Amino acid sequence: MNIPNSERTVTEFRRKKYGFSLLALAAGLVLLLNGCDQSGSAAAPQPKGSLRIAMSSEDYFQYEYADYFTAKFPELDVQVVSTQDLYGPGKNYMKEYIKLIDEQKPDLLITSTFEYDKLIQAGKLYDLSPLITKDQFDLHNLLPAAVDYLQLKGQGKLYGLAPSFSSSVLFYNKDVFDKLHIAYPKDQMTWEELIRLAQRFQGEGSKDERIYGFHMGFMKSPLDLVSYIGQAEGLAFIDPAGKNLMMNTDAWKRIYGLVIDGYKSGVLQWTYTPDKRRYDKEDVEREDMFGAGRAAMTIGHIGQINSLKQRGASFAWDMVGAPSSNPGRSSNPNFYILPIYSINAQAENVSSAWEVVKYFNGREAAKIASKTSMELPVRKEFAKEIDGHSLEPFYNVKYNENVQSGYNENIPLSFTEQLQVIMEKQMEAMLQSGVSVEAGLQQIQEQGQQALDKAYAEERVKSGAD
Repeated sequence: MNIPNSERTVTEFRRKKYGFSLLALAAGLVLLLNGCDQSGSAAAPQPKGSLRIAMSSEDYFQYEYADYFTAKFPELDVQVVSTQDLYGPGKNYMKEYIKLIDEQKPDLLITSTFEYDKLIQAGKLYDLSPLITKDQFDLHNLLPAAVDYLQLKGQGKLYGLAPSFSSSVLFYNKDVFDKLHIAYPKDQMTWEELIRLAQRFQGEGSKDERIYGFHMGFMKSPLDLVSYIGQAEGLAFIDPAGKNLMMNTDAWKRIYGLVIDGYKSGVLQWTYTPDKRRYDKEDVEREDMFGAGRAAMTIGHIGQINSLKQRGASFAWDMVGAPSSNPGRSSNPNFYILPIYSINAQAENVSSAWEVVKYFNGREAAKIASKTSMELPVRKEFAKEIDGHSLEPFYNVKYNENVQSGYNENIPLSFTEQLQVIMEKQMEAMLQSGVSVEAGLQQIQEQGQQALDKAYAEERVKSGAD
């Protein structure tokens, strides 16, 4: 399975959105703040010697980190252990990554949430808890959900720290609500409440003119919305062992019914063209019906705010917590932290690696990031308002293991595409051919189980286990 290169993705996002000038500003701020903000304690000795860092490439280091290290750690000789060759057809990324750690012995690992979890299980990460206690590193002002995630994966121990996070919120067009005298959305409604609210916007006009109550862009089919809601509610297609399909349940029937009724009634609109290979500016803007003023509500992350500014959206808008079904209504399917700074359990230069981890997760780096980045800082004290809008809804989130887990590595890779085809076919039948939700899900359950059993059988033949 190809695991996304999160470092490269984040870098490209920053490069396109903010440009190199912000990196120059960040470097200048490092120099300005260097030696400051020590919370009254004596400055730690400058780390010296070599520090081996595992990350995508030398180019990535030069773009993202070189200026910081020059200003903050001038006596460290940084050696990049590139991970870019670990990806590719037929390669098991995590096996290759662990092999690289064993053979190349990097001190510092900059990881994604997927890698963090797997490296803990493989015993490859250093427990930071004693270092955190010794240096009295401030955890109390970090987003609790971020610390909860890191500790839960580490079974109570902290094997890494992350300076930023992402979560989603419900954006709404205040002008549209005011015009129709409809009360604004409540914080963290259920999905049923959201769809009922969206039903109140069934106005006049053609498909390309009317205002819809709710829309999420870049969904290949209504099935994507079904999957999104299911993940938000902690549902899975298959049991944890990867042996049995779990589609023909009351919970999935409720979600399928909710989405199908929404599309059939015209409350929801599907605009995405899945076979289109290239999307220009007009295509992207067409997918953002909320930004165009043609959807009363949408779910989005912090990037939605930047999109609204780029489009010059003239309407008044605000945010509340995203829909949730759990009792506390604060779980979020789009919550993740990035990047995670960890130390190799067999690191030769633990002390220097720890100084780097501390810095990039400390107040000084957070203060710089608040002036140069649109990412959400884990240190909430640096979460600035944007155009008068509080970012509080993004921070009102808790980590829920059931909500976040959507990937099951026990499933044969060949089965995933087969299940998608089966589900798409039945979704089309339920939407267009009058097939009931109950009958459609029964077909998905039966055909999907047959495909899963066949995939396992084929794997056994390949491995010679028969």
